[in-house]
Amino acid sequence: MKKFLLPLLALALSATAASAQAGPPQEGGRRTPEEMAARQTQGLTKQLGLSAEQAAKVQPILLARDQDMLAMRGQLQAGTADRSQLHAQMQANRTKYEDQLKAILTPDQFAKMQDLQASRRQRGAEMMPDGKVKAKDGKVKIKAKTDS
Repeated sequence: MKKFLLPLLALALSATAASAQAGPPQEGGRRTPEEMAARQTQGLTKQLGLSAEQAAKVQPILLARDQDMLAMRGQLQAGTADRSQLHAQMQANRTKYEDQLKAILTPDQFAKMQDLQASRRQRGAEMMPDGKVKAKDGKVKIKAKTDS
């Protein structure tokens, strides 16, 4: 009897641990805009030292930005939008959301956020050694090298 209970107990414990680690299934393995905004807000709070009041104001801005990006990605994948038109819309959205964040953050926090973004873009550029990368005024252009 004891030989039977020990493996059964071990199996029950491992199944409980595995189910606790697995979250709800997500479409395509991507996070929802709500999850992304919450995670980004936590990151900015930690990196920039946001107050609770600032974090509460930043999260809805990040959520709206993530929802807009998801909608544009869907339009691009569905083929219902022109790539250059979406690019222009993304640039306009970036400016809009940066202005909203600038109104909430202190000048030091905003400058630090821009530095973090620039270093993130630089790391991304370094991951593409075969492409050409141009960075000017906080904007990065990447031209991938093709073999054709």
